[in-house]
Amino acid sequence: MSDNGDSKFGFKDKEKAKETLILLESHDMQYRKLTVRGLLSRAKRVLTMTKAEDKLKNISDAIEVFEKWLDENCGGAANQNTKTDKEDKVETVPGLGFKDKEAAKATLKILEDRDPEYQKFAVKGLIGSSKRVLAGTKSEEKIKSIKEGVQILEDFLEKFETENMMKENRAYLPYDFVEKMPEPIDELQAEFIQVYGGPKARGNYKHLRTLYPEESDQTSWDIIRNRKVKKILEKIKAEEHKLFNAEDGKPTDLHMQLIYWAYSPQPDKVKAYVEQMVNEKKAKAEKRKSDENLHEMDDPEDIKEKMENGPSPEKKVKIS
Repeated sequence: MSDNGDSKFGFKDKEKAKETLILLESHDMQYRKLTVRGLLSRAKRVLTMTKAEDKLKNISDAIEVFEKWLDENCGGAANQNTKTDKEDKVETVPGLGFKDKEAAKATLKILEDRDPEYQKFAVKGLIGSSKRVLAGTKSEEKIKSIKEGVQILEDFLEKFETENMMKENRAYLPYDFVEKMPEPIDELQAEFIQVYGGPKARGNYKHLRTLYPEESDQTSWDIIRNRKVKKILEKIKAEEHKLFNAEDGKPTDLHMQLIYWAYSPQPDKVKAYVEQMVNEKKAKAEKRKSDENLHEMDDPEDIKEKMENGPSPEKKVKIS
C-alpha cells in the first residue's frame, strides 16, 4: 500500500489517486474501503514530513480524492468503523455555528489549536448544514445573516487549503503504544495518558475534544496536547535533536516527551521499538521462569536431564 513504486495503488497526486480507485473497482467493497482508508492514513503521515510545495499540493489533492470517495461510499473518512462509531458515540464540540458573523467567528475561535483534520471536517459540515437551513428559511434578514456567517467559514476553508494547514495535523499514536512506555514523571502527561486510555476515551482520541484536566475545564485535552507537541517540535528543530539514540535505538528524551503526548514524527519506528521492548520483556520473563524451575529441582541428575532433553522428561517418547 505504499507510494514508492512497489504498488499499483498510491497517493502521489490526484491522477494516481483516481487511478487507484479505478483499479479497486474489481475488488469487493470491504477491501476497497480498507485500502482507501489505509492509503489516506499514510498520505496524511507523509504530508507532515514533506517540505516541497509541489509535493504537498499533489498529496493534498490525492487526499481530497480519497476523502470524497469515502464520503460518497461509507459516510466519510472519519467513519472508519460504523459499528464502533455507533457504540462509541463521540460528543460534539459545543458552541459551533453559522447563524451570523459573530457565530462563525466564535466557531473558528473554538476550533483554534484543535487537529487541523477536525477543523476542516467541522467547518465543511457546518457549511453543508447551512445549505439545508437556508433552503427552509424565508426571513430575508436571517438568510442575509447566515450567508455572512457562511462566508467567513468559506474564507477559512480557502485559507486552509492555500496554506496547506493539513500538514500541521499530528496524528495520534495508538494508546497501546503509549501505555507500554515507562511512566512519565510529568503529572500532566501522566494524567493525559490516563484519560486517553480511561473509561471515557477508551483509546479514541476524538473524545479528548470534550474532556478536560481535573484542575481546569477551560482547555480540552486535544488543545493542550497539540500545543505541547508544537513546542516540543520547535525545540527539536531549533536544537537539531535526534529522535532515536544511535547506540541502542531507544527514543531520545525529547522524543519520549512527544510520545507521552501520543505523537511521533516516525510512528512506524516507535511501533517497531515497542514490539522489540515487549519481546525482550517476554524473553526475560520466560528465562526467569525457566531458572526458577531449575532451582526447584533437588536432584542434579534431573537438572542435567532437563537441560539436555527438554522440560518434560515424562513426555519423552520411549524407544523400545
